Order: sequence, then structure tokens, then C-alpha cells
Amino acid sequence: MRTGLAGLLGGFCVGGLMLSATGAAAAETRAVIVLDATAQMNAHLGAKTKIDIARASITGALARLGPGASVSLWTFGGNPQKKCEDRADSLSGQSREATLPALTKALAKIQPKAGRAPAFSAVEEAVKAFGGDKPVSAVLIAGTGDDCAADVCAAARALHDAAPQTKLTVFGLGANEKAAAAYTCAAKAMGGGFTAIKAPADLDKALRQTLADAQAEMAKAATASEAAPPAGAPAKPATTAIPSPPGTDAGKTAAATPDEAAPAAPPASPADNKPAPPAPAQPEPNVVLSATLAPGLPMLDAGVTWEIFKIVPTPTGQMREADAPLWVGGGGQAKAKLPDGRYKVQLTYGLATASAEVAVEGSRVERTVPLDAGTIAVEALKSPGGDPAVGAFFTLYRQGANGTREEIGRSSIAPAIFQVNSGSYILAATAGLARLETPVRVESGKVSVVSMALNVGTLAIRTLAAPTAQTALPAWHRLFAEGANPAAKAGAPLVRLSGASPRIDLPAGTYRLETVYGAIRDVRTVSVAAGRTTPENITLDAGEAKITLPSGKQDGVCAVYEAGGERAASPLVRAAGGEPHFILKAGRYDLECRAKNKPDAPRRAEIVIVAGEVKTTNLGE
Repeated sequence: MRTGLAGLLGGFCVGGLMLSATGAAAAETRAVIVLDATAQMNAHLGAKTKIDIARASITGALARLGPGASVSLWTFGGNPQKKCEDRADSLSGQSREATLPALTKALAKIQPKAGRAPAFSAVEEAVKAFGGDKPVSAVLIAGTGDDCAADVCAAARALHDAAPQTKLTVFGLGANEKAAAAYTCAAKAMGGGFTAIKAPADLDKALRQTLADAQAEMAKAATASEAAPPAGAPAKPATTAIPSPPGTDAGKTAAATPDEAAPAAPPASPADNKPAPPAPAQPEPNVVLSATLAPGLPMLDAGVTWEIFKIVPTPTGQMREADAPLWVGGGGQAKAKLPDGRYKVQLTYGLATASAEVAVEGSRVERTVPLDAGTIAVEALKSPGGDPAVGAFFTLYRQGANGTREEIGRSSIAPAIFQVNSGSYILAATAGLARLETPVRVESGKVSVVSMALNVGTLAIRTLAAPTAQTALPAWHRLFAEGANPAAKAGAPLVRLSGASPRIDLPAGTYRLETVYGAIRDVRTVSVAAGRTTPENITLDAGEAKITLPSGKQDGVCAVYEAGGERAASPLVRAAGGEPHFILKAGRYDLECRAKNKPDAPRRAEIVIVAGEVKTTNLGE
């Protein structure tokens, strides 16, 4: 097993939520949470999918907010048909007094789809709808970059100008460097910051801290606002209240005029020096639940999502669980204060789930729930005992009856870790065009270690204009199976590639590679060996011709022919415009250009193409 695995095994209306509708308005916490619902959120970050991590962190953080918290939740990317207009309210049709269980239920309904990612426009809509004229803490949880906004940073600066009291905090769940840079710039433009989330616990901690900071800042701002007189209010008289002596009627105590000596009042503390309001006292729990992978194993200390449902009677006298959970939380233990009654507990750890019933009858309940789960630890190798297959993607299926299968998880982390219930599974690893499947049996409390040798190699293509050229050309490539004819229209290529130096992982074997750059086409056979990188340098002997037409004339159409070739024959290539240009193999060619307003008066010239060079031909008068 490789060192890495061995080491590791060591709509646009506001959806609102009022948490504890009572409480002083001065301490109101106003927050907007915008959640990524694109397919990227189905990928794993550690043992859990990004969307599950976000669900647990959001519910856990909101459950800890004190009185007067007003939070709206928006999503983007969950409706592919809307493309870059895909922004939605997760609590559509519900009032601002929606309960925490209602939000939890709404989060559970979010199913990531393969849509576009208008992340920042979702932030804009949410902030504007929520009311950006007051302090707002905007939180963006994204698993991918914004592929709709032309300039996320510029859009953030514009939003800051429109809503200067809005602070943006961005949490990136596996975002690439380009997305992280854009989000960092946007967050800083709005007074916040960007945090790269590497593990589920990171988002838990960061989100709770962000909302706690927002609560403290808004309480401080509210206190300062109360201390200042309203605009247009009359100034207070220049008198100082004299404290009443003990035993006197304060209402009959005269006020001192400015000329009279008055007892010095204690200096008021500046609002900025006031400490943040203390967190509300939590009731002593009477139910403490723990989780373990299997009986006899240590209890899990993190990563568990808990939902507790009240069991209620139906009109027919049967007992069933309530539609919405009464209590939701995350962490190694569930600690709740519940009234007497029967409850159903549902817990999730990675992809593993379990349930249990508990009865609260006046005394403290402590219970450990076994998940009957184990762990799959998997890595993909290029060849047996070889290097890791960088960029490999894993898909886990549950093995069903009659050969059926159900996809339950994905991961692009290497090595990948899946926490699943005991049973039979199928694991697929993909790297480039290589794919391998293997059955996996998981036993309760045990780790199934899987090493998948994909028998794959890497094809590294570099296209040059001339043997001495230093810069690769941005050519187009098509790869076909061995024996295929790239010129035949029937049959699609295995893959299309573009760029100066593309690389792709392929199953070991022989392929046909077609390269096209301008009017040049190259077809060759390439062989790929398992566990190795095969460099394929393609020298096209290519140069470029630029044509300058007469000044002030209309655009023309130019055609290139073989030197000395008949004009009746089809040209090698055509181009139109004011300054047409051609990419051709080195050699001599005949050029013929016709202006649109004088098609019967062609201008002709000979052009010489030199490999690796650009030559200009002037057809001016």
C-alpha cells in the first residue's frame, strides 16, 4: 500500500428563519446564507459529501444563535434549466417566522444538480431582498467557482457601494485556485474574508464563529445607535440630573442649572468598549446520545449528524414519527433537553446511517447507538505497486438484488475514505479514459483497504511549429482507438483535447492521434505504457501569413492555392475580412484576393511560408 494511504489509515423572494422570535431588537442578528447546489457539492470532502457537510454545519450553527436572529437561506445551481439565472429561495412560501426544523427540512430537500454556478449574483439578490440598508452578514458556502459573473471582484465592489453595511464571508469547499482567488478578492471588497475548508470540522467551527462575530458586531452597532439621538430630534436641555439622596422622592429633586455645581456623573463607557453579549444559557440536557461504528468500539467524537423526531399518535390511533425533527445537531454526541415522550433518533456518519427509539420518562437518558458500519479506504495506482493515478475519481455503488446497483457516493480525494454500513458494494475508479471496477465487502467496525491498479499511462502532447521552437502551439487534437480512420466521419473520437500542452491518462495501448492547427493536419500512431508518461512532440513545420488589403477598400475574400496550381481546383483554404491570415506548412503558395465590391478584379501574389515565422504580404495599391 502506498505511503499516503497507510499514513491516512493512521426563485427571488426571501426565505427567512426567525430563531427565538422574542428578544431585544437591539441584539438582532441579520444573516444571509447562500449555499452551492451544483453537482460539485456531491463530491466528497473526507468521508462526507460537501452538501452533507454544509447541511450539518448550517443547522448546528443556527441552533446555537441566541434570541433575535433573522436568517435567510438561498441556493444556486439546483435548477439547470435556468442556467445563470438559477437563484432560489430555499423556504419559498414560508414566513419569516419559520422554525429551525423547517429550515432543516428545506436543507434536506436540496439535491445538487449539474447546473451553472451564478454564485455571486445569488449573493446580490439575497442581500438586496433581505434589505441591505442595515448591517447584514452574508455567508457564501461554495464548492465551485462562479462561472457566470464576468468579474466577481468588480461585482462585489459594486454591491459594497449599494449595501455598505453588508459583510461577505466565503467558505470554499475544495474550490480550485482560480475560484479561491476570485472569492478572496470579493470577500475583501466587502469587508470579509475567504476560508478554504479542508475538513468538515473546519466549516463547523468557521461558520459558528462567523455568526457569533456578526451577533456581537450587530449588538454593538445597535447599542451605538441607541446612544445617538434620532436625526431631527430636539437637543436635550443643558441640565444635569442630581442624584436623589436616600429616602427622597426622585421625582421632586430639582435639576441643576449649568451654573450650579452638580455631582460628577461616572464617565460612560464608549460603545466600542462594551463586551459582546454573553451567549444565552443552555438548558441542562436530559438526553445524551453517543455513536459508535460497532458495539465494543470507541465512541465517535465528531462528524455525526443527529435528528430527533417526536413519535406522535395518528387520528387512527397508530404511532408515527413527526414530519419535521424536534432537535437537530452535529458532533460526536447529541445533547438535548426533551419533554417526556417517545422519540426516534436518526444519525448519519459519512454515508452510514442508523436509527433508534428512546423513551424520556422523567429521568436522564444516556445511550450509545451502533451504526453497524465500517470504512472503505481506497487509492488508485497507475500500475500495480506504481505511482498514484493523480486526479482519479471514485464512485461508490450499493450492490442490490438481481445485479442492480445504486450510486451512493463520490470522491475526488486521494486516498478516498467512505464510511458506510456493513454490506456489499462496488467501487469504480476513473482516471482520464481509464476505468476499473471492483467489489468490496464491508464488515462492521473494520476497514476495507482497496488498491486499484488502473493499468494507465499518461500521454503528454506538445505541438511545435518548428524543431527549434520554444513555445508550444494551441492546436486541436482528437484521439481514436487503434485501427480507426480519423478521416472517416463515422465513429466519434475517444476524446478531444486542446491547448498548448495537453495531458491525459489512458489505458495502456496504441491509439491514433489527429492534430489540427490552421490548415495543417497531422495523423500518427501513439503508444502508451502503464505507469509511464509518454511524451509526444509533434512538429508541424508551420508558419503564418498575414495579408494586408488596400486601405479604405471593403473587406475581401482570399484563397490560397498550391504554387502553380490551376484556379479551377478548390483552394487549400479561404479567409475573409480586412486582414485575413493563414496558418500553413512551410513552402510557396499562390494567393488570390477579391474585394467584395470588385469581385471580378482579383489581386494575386505569391506567399512564402517559413516554419515558426510570421510573414506579411501587402496587397495595397
